[in-house]
Amino acid sequence: MKGTLKALVAGAIVATMAGCSSYTTIAERDEYAQPKWYASCAESGTEGWFWWKEDYVFACGAGESRFQQAAEEQMYAIAMNNFAKRVNGKVNSETVLDFNNDSRTTNTMISYTVKDTAIREHIAEERGTYIYAGKHYTFVKLKMNKEVFDRLINEAKDVQVSSR
Repeated sequence: MKGTLKALVAGAIVATMAGCSSYTTIAERDEYAQPKWYASCAESGTEGWFWWKEDYVFACGAGESRFQQAAEEQMYAIAMNNFAKRVNGKVNSETVLDFNNDSRTTNTMISYTVKDTAIREHIAEERGTYIYAGKHYTFVKLKMNKEVFDRLINEAKDVQVSSR
């Protein structure tokens, strides 16, 4: 009986240690920072070697919240919106300059509209998370095959043409 109890306790300790080793610690920073890949997020690029190269398009997003899940949802929503803008977005921009007795007034109005856009495929490429001043900061770079991206653009154009 005593040997069985020792075996059960030892097994519980090993299971606990194994479970704890599967966790990742989120770094706490003393200052705000962005990953280098986020600060210079390219819209497209080629990856691979020699004849196995593939073209991709990228979209980045960041989230900030005192709640980790909220920061992650913001991050993905912004990155997906960046894809959608490029697939199915329209920009309306107007700048008005008024000159009156050597003084100038400038008014600029920019409107960016993104209609419902189908984004069915993407691959999360890179991700970064840290805590700063009690808030979670999350960053993501999404990657999509260029052929898929071009197909989504053509589908969006077809929908616009058929709705006219």
